[in-house]
Amino acid sequence: KVQQYTLIIQATDMEGNPTYGLSNTATAVITVTDVNDNPPEFTAMTFYGEVPENRVDVIVANLTVTDKDQPHTPAWNAVYRISGGDPAGRFAIQTDPNSNDGLVTVVKPIDFETNRMYVLTVAAENQVPLAKGIQHPPQSTATVSVTVIDVNENPYFAPNPKIIRQEEGLHAGTMLTTFTAQDPDRYMQQNIRYTKLSDPANWLKIDSVNGQITTIAVLDRESPNVKNNIYNATFLASDNGIPPMSGTGTLQIYLLDINDNAPQVLPQEAEICETPDPNSINITALDYDIDPNAGPFAFDLPLSPVTIKRNWTITRLNGDFAQLNLKIKFLEAGIYEVPIIITDSGNPPKSNISILRVKVCQCDSNGDCTDVDRIVGAGLGTGAIIAILLCIIILLILVLMFVVWMKRRDKERQAKQLLIDPEDDVRDNILKYDEEGGGEEDQ
Repeated sequence: KVQQYTLIIQATDMEGNPTYGLSNTATAVITVTDVNDNPPEFTAMTFYGEVPENRVDVIVANLTVTDKDQPHTPAWNAVYRISGGDPAGRFAIQTDPNSNDGLVTVVKPIDFETNRMYVLTVAAENQVPLAKGIQHPPQSTATVSVTVIDVNENPYFAPNPKIIRQEEGLHAGTMLTTFTAQDPDRYMQQNIRYTKLSDPANWLKIDSVNGQITTIAVLDRESPNVKNNIYNATFLASDNGIPPMSGTGTLQIYLLDINDNAPQVLPQEAEICETPDPNSINITALDYDIDPNAGPFAFDLPLSPVTIKRNWTITRLNGDFAQLNLKIKFLEAGIYEVPIIITDSGNPPKSNISILRVKVCQCDSNGDCTDVDRIVGAGLGTGAIIAILLCIIILLILVLMFVVWMKRRDKERQAKQLLIDPEDDVRDNILKYDEEGGGEEDQ
């Protein structure tokens, strides 16, 4: 209670004889240092608090203690700890440095459906141990009762994402799966409605009540909306709580390939020399399906028209490539459409007659088409080029005839001028002279 004592001390010689002895005084200041001889004691045996579920960093209770030691010293500062009732570590207690109160805080989400109430046992100590012989009284321990308040939570899909495997080519109206969400609010008895959020190819629909997913179009693995054989669609589940809550789920459809694409020839255009050497084209096949519905491929020429097999021959090099050769020794320059039958290895196999546009041209020593033949390759045959040249010649002849006619007309005009009478020509001309009288000119 008293932190400091001030003493005045007097000293006298001659054994303290007041008559003969001399004396003097001094002041002594004694400061009493506090020790931790008073433990903190809770002001109540039970504290109460409440918290909405799933909330964190929320103060749910304020613990107060008393301590008779000197304030704001290690012997007074309180340290709180939870000694029971929180095995998962969902709560923590921080000390207010000004009031020395304990602030019970939620540090991990709490689920109402799992536990509606927590009863914590807490203890209060000082920053330094109690003095020797001092024991903690029962008031250094208290109970904290925390009530969890139920709130409307988001429904959730499980599993998310949901993966199913399905063959492509399913017709519209096929039921694929049921994709439903769960509502964590078991005691609220809410209804969940389903809607579609994302369906890039517009292939699916979902029943708003039971979550049944049905196709509304044919599933196609070769669609640009399918990445690595997987098609993603997103759905929304909404409850009717206050306020309403919602959650999203993703359905991943792994599409299995079927043989629904016929192979096509590659390249679609090529050049070849009209002479025997060089006169071959390497070709391959493009198939949007994957193994085993793609290669190896079979290449062949059709029987009709007969000119195809008469002019061309095809040789298979391996499972993916073949070689188209000119069968005859000479073929007139021009553009030829060569049908090629390509068959894949699917079960059953799929065939297609694919057109290869071949530009036959005259070649130089390097085997490249000449400039004239590149005009042919642009889409003009030999007959068309001859017709163009004839038109140019006729146009030049017409221009020449016009020039000759103009020169003849000029000559006729000059001849008519020579036949006019000279006297009439003089009479018709009036001459003017600036002279007067017939006298002599002054000298």
